[in-house]
Order: sequence, then C-alpha cells, then structure tokens
Amino acid sequence: MALQTTEIYTSSSLENDVLLEYERLVSNIDRLNQTITRLNTTDVLVLIDKLRALEKKVGLVYTLFKASVYSLVTADQ
Repeated sequence: MALQTTEIYTSSSLENDVLLEYERLVSNIDRLNQTITRLNTTDVLVLIDKLRALEKKVGLVYTLFKASVYSLVTADQ
C-alpha cells in the first residue's frame, strides 16, 4: 500500500512540474506576443519612413549615375 501512495505522490509531483512548465511557457509566449505587437505597431512605421527616404536618395544617385554613363557613351562616339 505504501508503494502505491509513493507512486501517486510522484505522479502528482510530476504533474505539478509539468503544469508549472506550461505556465512558464504561456508567460513567455505572452511576452513574445506583446513584443511582436509593439514592433509591428511602432517600430515598423519608423522603419518604413526611413526606408522611404533612403529609396528616394538611391533613386537620385541612380539617375545621376545613369546620366554620367550616358554622357561618357555619347562623348566616345
């Protein structure tokens, strides 16, 4: 009879450990979800604005480069 009581206690302890790990997992997933939500709402908008400005500058540099190459090609002919 004592052996069965020990098995029940061990099983119950194992179940408690598993439940505690699930609670930690839920907590970590919740923190991850909050971080992703914050990134998607605020940081992405700032990044989009910076990339838009960079895209304009790259477009200008490309146009100037293309004009320089064109002027070199026409000068050689």
